[in-house]
Amino acid sequence: MKTSSAKSRLCFLRKFPVPQLVLCLLVCGAALVTPAHNFAQPTDDFSAFWGKFKAAVIARDKKTVAALSRFPLTMSDGAANIADRGELARRFADLFDRDTNAALCFTNKEPTIDTESANRYAIACPNKDDNFVVYEFERSRAGWKFIHREFPTKCGCR
Repeated sequence: MKTSSAKSRLCFLRKFPVPQLVLCLLVCGAALVTPAHNFAQPTDDFSAFWGKFKAAVIARDKKTVAALSRFPLTMSDGAANIADRGELARRFADLFDRDTNAALCFTNKEPTIDTESANRYAIACPNKDDNFVVYEFERSRAGWKFIHREFPTKCGCR
């Protein structure tokens, strides 16, 4: 019985031309050895962005913070917007040390998703007198970006 089933399988394989069979085996083999991570994980994942942004602010890595920002970076309370990477480097302390300690805040808190848009997150860092400094992030075609700093506000909403 085993011999006849083996013969049937061989007869089945003889029906395929050799070049097509080889091509099929190569394609299937390539699919099996290709790492799965190439096909998964969206590139705009907020958690990954936040990890990079937070680490850059804590390390005072101005170039990485600039790469993770969208310009012009808008400011509130009448402060001039930040036009480009050079200006961000010059005003880094103004962004992250004025009115709050962003590095300490980012170590202890996590951003929350915006209640009106799944494409926005914000983190409210404490100040004095129950004020907060709010940092906002938005998903764009290029991925997540730091987009806005709200100077001390009484919002307390996040």
